[in-house]
Amino acid sequence: MTRSMLITAVIGASMLSACTSVPVTTSPDDSQWRLRNFLDNGLAQTVRVYNFCYNGKESDFVAARDFAPGEHTVVTKVTQTFNNIDSKPKEAYATLKGDFEAGNTYVFQKDIEKNQATLWIADVETGKAVSEQVEVTLTIGEVVDNEQRQRRRCMASTL
Repeated sequence: MTRSMLITAVIGASMLSACTSVPVTTSPDDSQWRLRNFLDNGLAQTVRVYNFCYNGKESDFVAARDFAPGEHTVVTKVTQTFNNIDSKPKEAYATLKGDFEAGNTYVFQKDIEKNQATLWIADVETGKAVSEQVEVTLTIGEVVDNEQRQRRRCMASTL
C-alpha cells in the first residue's frame, strides 16, 4: 500500500514538473506580431474568419500565427456553416491591408447580415481597426477549387 502511494506521488510530481517546465506564450515576442483567427462555433451555425494563405499556399484554420512587423496584405477566408440543416457552407474571400506593429496581437472581426459579410482586422487590446473594412458576398463554394486557383488567390498575400 505504501509503495503504491509512493509510486503515485513520484509519477504525479514528475508530470507536474514536466508541465511547469514548458513556457506558456500568451503574446508575441517584441520582434513579431500575432494574428488570431476568428471562430464562433455556435449551436445554429459555425463562422470562421482566418488567414487563408501562409507562405504562398492555402492554409488550414489555426488559432494564431506570428509574423514580421510592417505593412502586409492578408488574404482572408470567411466560412459560414449552418449546423442544424442539411446545407452546403457559404464562403467568401477578401484581401485586407494593414500596418502591423511588433509586440501586438490582432484578430479578425466580422459583421454578417444575410449573405453579406464585412471583414476587418483589429487590435485585440484597443479594438481599433488596423485594416480597411471589406464587404464580400457569401456564396456556396466553387465546385472546382484546385491548386492553381488557390495559388492565384494567394499571390496577393505577404504573409
